[in-house]
Amino acid sequence: MFWDEEAARQGVAEKTVGVKEEFDAVAFGARLHEARTSANLSQVEMSRLLDLSQATYSRMENGRIEPSRVTSTLLERASQAVSRSMAWLLLGSPVRARIRLAARRTDEEDVRTRAERALGLLELDAELDDVAEFTNLGPSVADGATWQQYVEPKAHASRRQGKDRADRLRKVLGLGAAPLNDVPAVLEHYLGVDAAVLDFPDGLSAVAVFDDERALAFLAVCAAEPWVRQRFSFAHELAHVLFADGHAYDHDHRHSTIEMRAEKFAQNFLIPEAGIRAWMTEHHYGPHDRVSRDDACRLADLYGVSPRTAWIALTDIDAAPKVEPPTSASAAVVAGTLARHQTRERSCHTERVPARMEARILEAFRTGFLSAAATANALGQDPSILIEAGQIIDDDPRTREASGVPSPA
Repeated sequence: MFWDEEAARQGVAEKTVGVKEEFDAVAFGARLHEARTSANLSQVEMSRLLDLSQATYSRMENGRIEPSRVTSTLLERASQAVSRSMAWLLLGSPVRARIRLAARRTDEEDVRTRAERALGLLELDAELDDVAEFTNLGPSVADGATWQQYVEPKAHASRRQGKDRADRLRKVLGLGAAPLNDVPAVLEHYLGVDAAVLDFPDGLSAVAVFDDERALAFLAVCAAEPWVRQRFSFAHELAHVLFADGHAYDHDHRHSTIEMRAEKFAQNFLIPEAGIRAWMTEHHYGPHDRVSRDDACRLADLYGVSPRTAWIALTDIDAAPKVEPPTSASAAVVAGTLARHQTRERSCHTERVPARMEARILEAFRTGFLSAAATANALGQDPSILIEAGQIIDDDPRTREASGVPSPA
């Protein structure tokens, strides 16, 4: 049987591996393959770490292994090699079974498959709760998470609800009518919602994931999207969180009333009417004037929205120019901010892990609970950066003492 104190700590009950129905060799092999590739290890390297022949290890990944070969020693070695818990390797993660997930997509392909990058982060974050028994990795959910207190379901969706909720949220959070320079930081700091920019396959633009057991809300947008689109998607998904839309928009990428409400929320959260009117007054427009095309482009740039969104916001108060909105790049030329636009576009395609998760993952690496490869994979970073940092950490006796890493002889 495979059982030890480590497995017990992680919630693995004592089991007899000889009982076929208690051990899914195919699922075990799939998890082993996933963990190995995430750790950037070849089958040859992994088999050496497990003291197995490559042929035996290959059969193990393919689900052709007798339960009796899965010993506690093998599990411990595998756990250390890939920086995943023994419980996860053996039984899988309870996270996937309990989370609620909804997504904005352009086709009917399986969302969970395409959102694997986000689900992997959530699994790792939950596993780090176990590590927290031995070292302080930081909070398992964002400090001061308040998003749940603003959740207010509505039976019938309308655009007015979206606008009113955005205006009210800005007011209670003390955001006023000013532009939001960093939308993910606003979500994390003011609401305790984890916000990420991740590499998703084509067809998936954003996901919202809820883990009720941990009282966690996680929003992620696609790194391939333009900067203004990412910001709008964050605000759009936040609307679904606050209205408790759940799975209602899981398959709906058309303009349902729920989607239109979320779009109106996003628009007013990013470029509120009060801000537009104050800006118009500052630029000597009367309450019934139409804004010029050039000034509308400058307004879009100021609030970090697409020209189309700015035009819609101006239309809502009968102040939009009587011309079609240009592209974001053309608007930046008109506004005289092309360099800033290009800088934003270059920087937005880099992955961004939620700040809380990043701090926990780096602390787990610093204290020896995560390997350089696993840390780099989780953060979307070049492994060489973590390897170099690991050498610095190993040379620091204070770090070795704090993490329990033995000093060199």
